[in-house]
Amino acid sequence: MIYLIDDNQHNQRLENYKIAFVEEGVFTGYLTSIERLEFKKELNDISHLEFLRNADCVLLHSTIEDYVMEKGFLSGSKTNSLKIKEEISQEGDSIPLVLFSNSMGDPEYDFDNQPNYIRSIKKNLFYERLFDFLEHYKSTKKVELRIIAWGKNYGAKEISMHAREILKALTVKSDSDLVAITDLSLVVESLRSFLEISLPESDMNSIFDQIEDHPMSVADFKKRIKLITESYSNYGKNLHSWEQ
Repeated sequence: MIYLIDDNQHNQRLENYKIAFVEEGVFTGYLTSIERLEFKKELNDISHLEFLRNADCVLLHSTIEDYVMEKGFLSGSKTNSLKIKEEISQEGDSIPLVLFSNSMGDPEYDFDNQPNYIRSIKKNLFYERLFDFLEHYKSTKKVELRIIAWGKNYGAKEISMHAREILKALTVKSDSDLVAITDLSLVVESLRSFLEISLPESDMNSIFDQIEDHPMSVADFKKRIKLITESYSNYGKNLHSWEQ
């Protein structure tokens, strides 16, 4: 189960983002929406949040305020948000976590080092991508935070980032020069990630051996990188082999 924790005051999901699928129960059995979290006077009391430890993922409006039945939302009181972030999720180390808010900007997401934690993402962008994220979870039972961070075609974003790093390493060489494996020593991890994403069925070692044993021109090497990158951009997947 994925838990969406957002106060949704004044029906903001519908009014501001034209989102109705949460209330309509489109993802019943996969998504639980929570709009209020009760205030606990004891700061170390997380008994009312323990159910979240069984969550597959928590999507948290980071500025959601604590709630008291007699008073409503407590202005400036965000103890529950902090408890979920630090004690329940442990910033993604225990449970995948996404933090969203109107005050945030572009996604802060480090897939390589913290794949289960989106540190921040603007609220409207979060809701734009939520449906695709939940559709993926429903069909695969897997939590793929890259959909929230980078969109449904997240592969294109990743491939593009790695391609820029790889091509940058070759800017000092002319197109007629041959690519030596040493030319790529500083970007070898980007190259490996690029190949693993775009050619998951291939033997990475054999491709690296091919680059080393049968050097190609810089122009040909760039062409391979660009063709794969463009394929992801146009079709959301790679349609080319390394050999072309």
